[in-house]
Amino acid sequence: MQVAADPGTAALAEARRHLGYRESPPGSNRTTFGRWFGLDGVPWCAIFVSYCYEVGAGIVLGEGRSFRHGFASVPALQDWLRETGQWLEAGPRPGDLAVFDWDGGLPDHVGLVERVEGLELVTIEGNTAVGNDSDGGCVMRRHRPWKAVSGYGRLREAPESATL
Repeated sequence: MQVAADPGTAALAEARRHLGYRESPPGSNRTTFGRWFGLDGVPWCAIFVSYCYEVGAGIVLGEGRSFRHGFASVPALQDWLRETGQWLEAGPRPGDLAVFDWDGGLPDHVGLVERVEGLELVTIEGNTAVGNDSDGGCVMRRHRPWKAVSGYGRLREAPESATL
């Protein structure tokens, strides 16, 4: 697998391909992404962004420190981004990982930044729905307020181990 020159843009392009996807049966967390990951039937927002980065950009998020295909846990993904200097507090760009915190505790959800639109961030997210932000069962484009974002992950360079 070849690593994309701009991994965020490549991951975002992959995410767009899946807009409208729904888990089946509804409420089960059973998805194509979970089967690919090897951990089906669990909340899958982090699995979805891991899929988009690996399949679309050729990068395994957290390679060597995570599951074989990336992260299933948003807190673990955030910790890895911080520890590797890929965490940003502001200034998102398309393809960045947007980490959401709904209640001031541990991070709850993750998606890919598509664009900044006024006072909102437009993202593509897995396992979301209107009325269920973190476990809604769909891949959707969402408009999020800035206050819901705890930070962003930007892969500045592809790790050497990312080429498979």
